[in-house]
Order: sequence, then structure tokens, then C-alpha cells
Amino acid sequence: MSNLKLLIAAFIALQLAAAGAGWWSYQQEQNSQQLQLQQLAEQLTEHLKEQPESNAEVLTLVQNLTGLPQLTLQIQAADGSIAIAVGLKPEHAASLQKDLSDGRKLQLFAEKISFPWLWLLMPAAVFVVAGLCIQLLERRQQRSLQQLWQVLPDKNLLTATAPSDVVPLVEAITKLVSQRHDSLNELQRLQQQHGLLTQTHAEHCKELAQQLTQVQQRHLHLGRDLMCWQLLATEAQQMNETEVRQWLALLLWRQQTDKIQQPVVQSLSHWFANALREIQRSWPQHLLLLPDEDPVATRCQVVLDGDLLRHLMFTLLQALRPLVDGKEMQLSYRLESGTRDKLQLKFQYTGRSISARSRQILTQGPCAEPQWTDVAFEFCHLLVQQLGGELQIQELADLGTRVTCNVPVVGRDRQQSKRFQNLVVFDPRPGWLEIWRQSLHGVSEQVVATATVGELQQVLQSRLIDTIVVHLHENSVNATDLQQLQQLSLRYQLVVFAGQPAKAVFAGMACVAQFDSPLLLADLQDLPQPGCQFANQQLLIVDDNQTNLSFVRAMLEGQGINIDFAVTGQEALKLASNSRYQLILMDIQLPDLSGVEVTKRIRQLRHHQQTVILAFTGHALPEEAASFRLAGMDDVMIKPLDARKIAHILSRVRPVAETQ
Repeated sequence: MSNLKLLIAAFIALQLAAAGAGWWSYQQEQNSQQLQLQQLAEQLTEHLKEQPESNAEVLTLVQNLTGLPQLTLQIQAADGSIAIAVGLKPEHAASLQKDLSDGRKLQLFAEKISFPWLWLLMPAAVFVVAGLCIQLLERRQQRSLQQLWQVLPDKNLLTATAPSDVVPLVEAITKLVSQRHDSLNELQRLQQQHGLLTQTHAEHCKELAQQLTQVQQRHLHLGRDLMCWQLLATEAQQMNETEVRQWLALLLWRQQTDKIQQPVVQSLSHWFANALREIQRSWPQHLLLLPDEDPVATRCQVVLDGDLLRHLMFTLLQALRPLVDGKEMQLSYRLESGTRDKLQLKFQYTGRSISARSRQILTQGPCAEPQWTDVAFEFCHLLVQQLGGELQIQELADLGTRVTCNVPVVGRDRQQSKRFQNLVVFDPRPGWLEIWRQSLHGVSEQVVATATVGELQQVLQSRLIDTIVVHLHENSVNATDLQQLQQLSLRYQLVVFAGQPAKAVFAGMACVAQFDSPLLLADLQDLPQPGCQFANQQLLIVDDNQTNLSFVRAMLEGQGINIDFAVTGQEALKLASNSRYQLILMDIQLPDLSGVEVTKRIRQLRHHQQTVILAFTGHALPEEAASFRLAGMDDVMIKPLDARKIAHILSRVRPVAETQ
């Protein structure tokens, strides 16, 4: 390597010297050419005073005066035209111009002297030859060393065959080779150790830098947490206990160093109901949370972190609450399926718009000097990041502000049938009916919406309805409507969503299920099937003749059959509303109502749509029997009863043990 460096240095020095010598020679030749042209011009000036008449004379004169190759001469007249031109002008020429006494101009051109590149090529050739010679010598030296290395390992052979004066030399060379080999191994070991130490040092420095960054970030986070605790302590006096507990849970979650999601499989409608009920405990009574639920989501389960999502819903509602001017805030959710399932939460209200400061906190993170109104928006930003979601804010003309949050989830279809067949929903506020109607399609095949008790009664007369859903917010109905709803509860199953004053009206009624406002699908999903809350009475005898009733009681005693008796139509309707029967024996002639009318009303009860109803009469013409069947009766039984007819009744009734 050292020989190569010396050779390169020598070559560069030689090239520089050759370039300097070539440049000096080039300048000398140019000066000499210019001097010859000047001497020629002075000599021609004397001879041209006679003004030769031909180019030949001038050419002969020039050739006699100088020996410059490719010389060109031009004489310009006073007007600038070429009077005499001798020779061809070279492409690269050295020129000289001289003024004559008569106003003419003499121009001389000679071929320009080229740079002596041979001066540079000669050192290069010398360098190539020297390099080849050095390489040849190195190869010869390597070949000699290889021959020597081949002989050295076999020391015994060399000692036996070599002269005695060569043996000490061989031993010395062998010792040097061994020492060189040991030195090379030690050098490689030290180099490896140095590399490992360098790598370890770099990794240690990197690790320390990361730890320093983490400590600095942790310091900033702790300072931020401290400010949030101080703000909460200031505002806690204006909160109820539930709201303070929810904020404490959020602050404790924020202080966790490892914020890991804990997703579980759960029903989306039940998660929404539980989260909303929890938030309602700290929510002002005058501001209604109006849920708009996804009817498709009732048949799905999702994998999500319910606690984090509930925290997000709480903080976003708390952040938007001061901006609401109306009496309600609409809260909806939709489960969107595609290449990636996502849960879409929407918060819509009428009131003031979200400020630019709050928008910046929602999208970019916390600001330098937080206020209490910034804390909720800051938590929203943190929770959305933790859930891997995104936020969108829309200002809707005449509709207010809408905040949409999209969170990735994993959906699973449960293939679950709907709980109800026919529902009617009653709400005195028509603006909410369309929301209830769309949501209730998640639990019922058919849904009818009514805003007045009169509309509700018309629907009940024209349709087979199994359950009535009533939503009452504050004092939205009068006492007359409440009384009519109480009467309907005797014939139909009522599900009431209302506040405490309205719920007190229906307290203690067997066929009324009560829940807090607002209406939520999960509460309806958890209800038993319509009619399963009724007692499993097997047989109902409706007859005003005490003789017939006594005979039936005597014949069926000891058969293990539960029997109810009614002597009027109203009594029969009340018993049928509160019990489920396998068979009803209906007298046609009753004191208050006809058996046909009672049968029509019983058939409107969902839990009696499959019940066997037999007409019990003293006579029945064919057209009368046809009218009985049109009213909903299955067959006709002619009075009086006998053993054969009793056996027919027993064949239609299952034993009590099987019924239970």
C-alpha cells in the first residue's frame, strides 16, 4: 500500500512538472510567432508603398521575407473593402494588424501554435511502464514466498535435505511466521472486541436518550395531570357525586402508564343502554338525551372496549353540554360493515358552535394553558387516539352542530329473531315518533306510531297488537289520557318509559313494565315473550248458567286441570288478559256482551291467538256456526254437556305437568 501511495505521489509530481514545462514552451513559441509577424509587417510596410498591382507580387514578396507556414495577408482599403488577399485564412489563427500611411490596413494571419500535449503523455507512459514493472516484481516476490511457505511446514524434510547453514534460517523464518500468525489473531480479536464495545456504547447511548425522552414526557404528563386535578377540585362543588366519580375514573385512567385496550364480546344495544343509563345519573333532568338506535345492531354482537367507549361518550357529551340551547341532544349509533367494521357515534344538537380553540384541542391535542372547558375536549382527543378512531365536526344549517366519531370494531351476527311481532308506540311528541318507529324495527316485525290516545285506540281496533310501548317525558299527557292508558293495560301488555311522576300512575299493575326515560331497545330485548308473564291456566268456562257450571266442575274434578269460571263477558275478558288458556268454552248468550264479541276481543290478545275457543250454545244453524267461526271460534259444542263432550274437552287440554 505504501509503494502504491509513493507511486501515485510521484506520478502527480511528474505530471505537474511536465504540464509546467509544456506551458512554458507553448508561451515561448507564441511569443516568437508574434515577433515574426511584427517584423514581417514592418518590412511589408516599406515595400507596399509602391502599391503592387497583383497578388502574385505580394505573395512572392512575403515568401521572400519570412518562412512562417500557412501565412495569410489581407490589405483593406480605406472604405473597409478587401483590396488584396493572399492565402487561405486558418480556422485557428494568430493575427496582427498594422495601419499604412495611405489609410489602408495590413492584416497578417498565421496558423496558431497548438499546446504540446506530448509533454503530458510522456509522464503518463512512464508511469504505466513503471507500474507494470513494479507489479511484475511483486508477482515474482509473491511466487518466491509461496515456494518458501510450501517448504517451511515440513521442517524435518528441509532439515534432512537442506545444507546445514540453511537450517537456522528456516527455523528463524518459521518462528517469525508463527509470531506473525499469533499477532494477526490477536489483532482480529482486539478489533472484534473494539467493535462490540463501540456497538454496546452506541446502544447504551441510544437507550439513555430514549429513557431521557420518556422521563421528559412523563414529567410533562404529570404536570398536565396535576393541572387537571386542580381544575377538577375547583369544579367538583358544582357536580353531583356520580359525575365526580366518573371524572375521577377518567383521571386515574390517564395516569396509567400502559393504556391497553381490553375488548370483550357484547351486545351493542346493551352496551349503549348501560352507558347511557350511567351517564344519565350525572345528566341534568331538563336536557333529554334522545337516542336514535341502529335497528340492525340488535342482531349483532361486537368486540370492543366498552369502558373506554363509555368514557369517550361521557366526555364528548360533557364537552358539548354547555353549548346546547334546546331541550334535547340527539345521540345515535350505527354499525357499518365493509372491509373493516366500524361503529359510528353521532352527537347532534342546536346551539352555539364549537370554538376554534376547542376544535384545535379535539384534532391536535392539549393546549398550553388549559381551562376546565378544555379538559373534556382533551380527554376526547386522548380516547379517540387510544381507540384508533377519528372525529368529524359539521356545522349544519338550521340543524345545529353534528360531531361524528368513527371507532373500529369487530361485528358478529347472532342470527337472532325479533322479540315482538306487532308493536304500537305512543308518544305525545310527534317529532320523536319517527325516531322511535325506526329504532323499534330492531325488536319487532311491524311498528305503528301514534301521537294521541285516540289514534292508539283506533290502531288497537284495526290491528292485532301484542305490546304497547309508551314514552312519556315530563308532563306530556293529561289525567284523562293516563286513565285510558291504565284501562288498556288490562287488555294489553304495556311497556312504559317515563319519569317518576308518570311511572307512579302505573305502579303495581301486573301487565305494565316500567323503565326510565328515554326509550332504549335493550330494555325491550330483555322483556319476556308477550304472554309468558301470565299464569298457565288451562281451561276457561264462560257461562251464566250455574247448573252447567256445577256439572262441568263435578265432571272435571280430579282430572288435574286448572279451571277458571266466568259468568259475564267483562269477567271473561279480564281473566283472559291476565292468564293464558289452552281452551275456552264460550257461551253465546251472556248478560252483558255476546260470546261472539268477547271472542273477537280475546283474539286480539297475542297470547290467545292460538287458543282453542269452542262456542257453547243450545242450538246453531249452519249460517250461525259459520258466523261463529268468522268471529274466531274453532268449533261449536251444543248444550247440554255429557260424558262424550267432556272427553272431547279433555282431549284438547294437556296435563298440568306438561304445561309447566
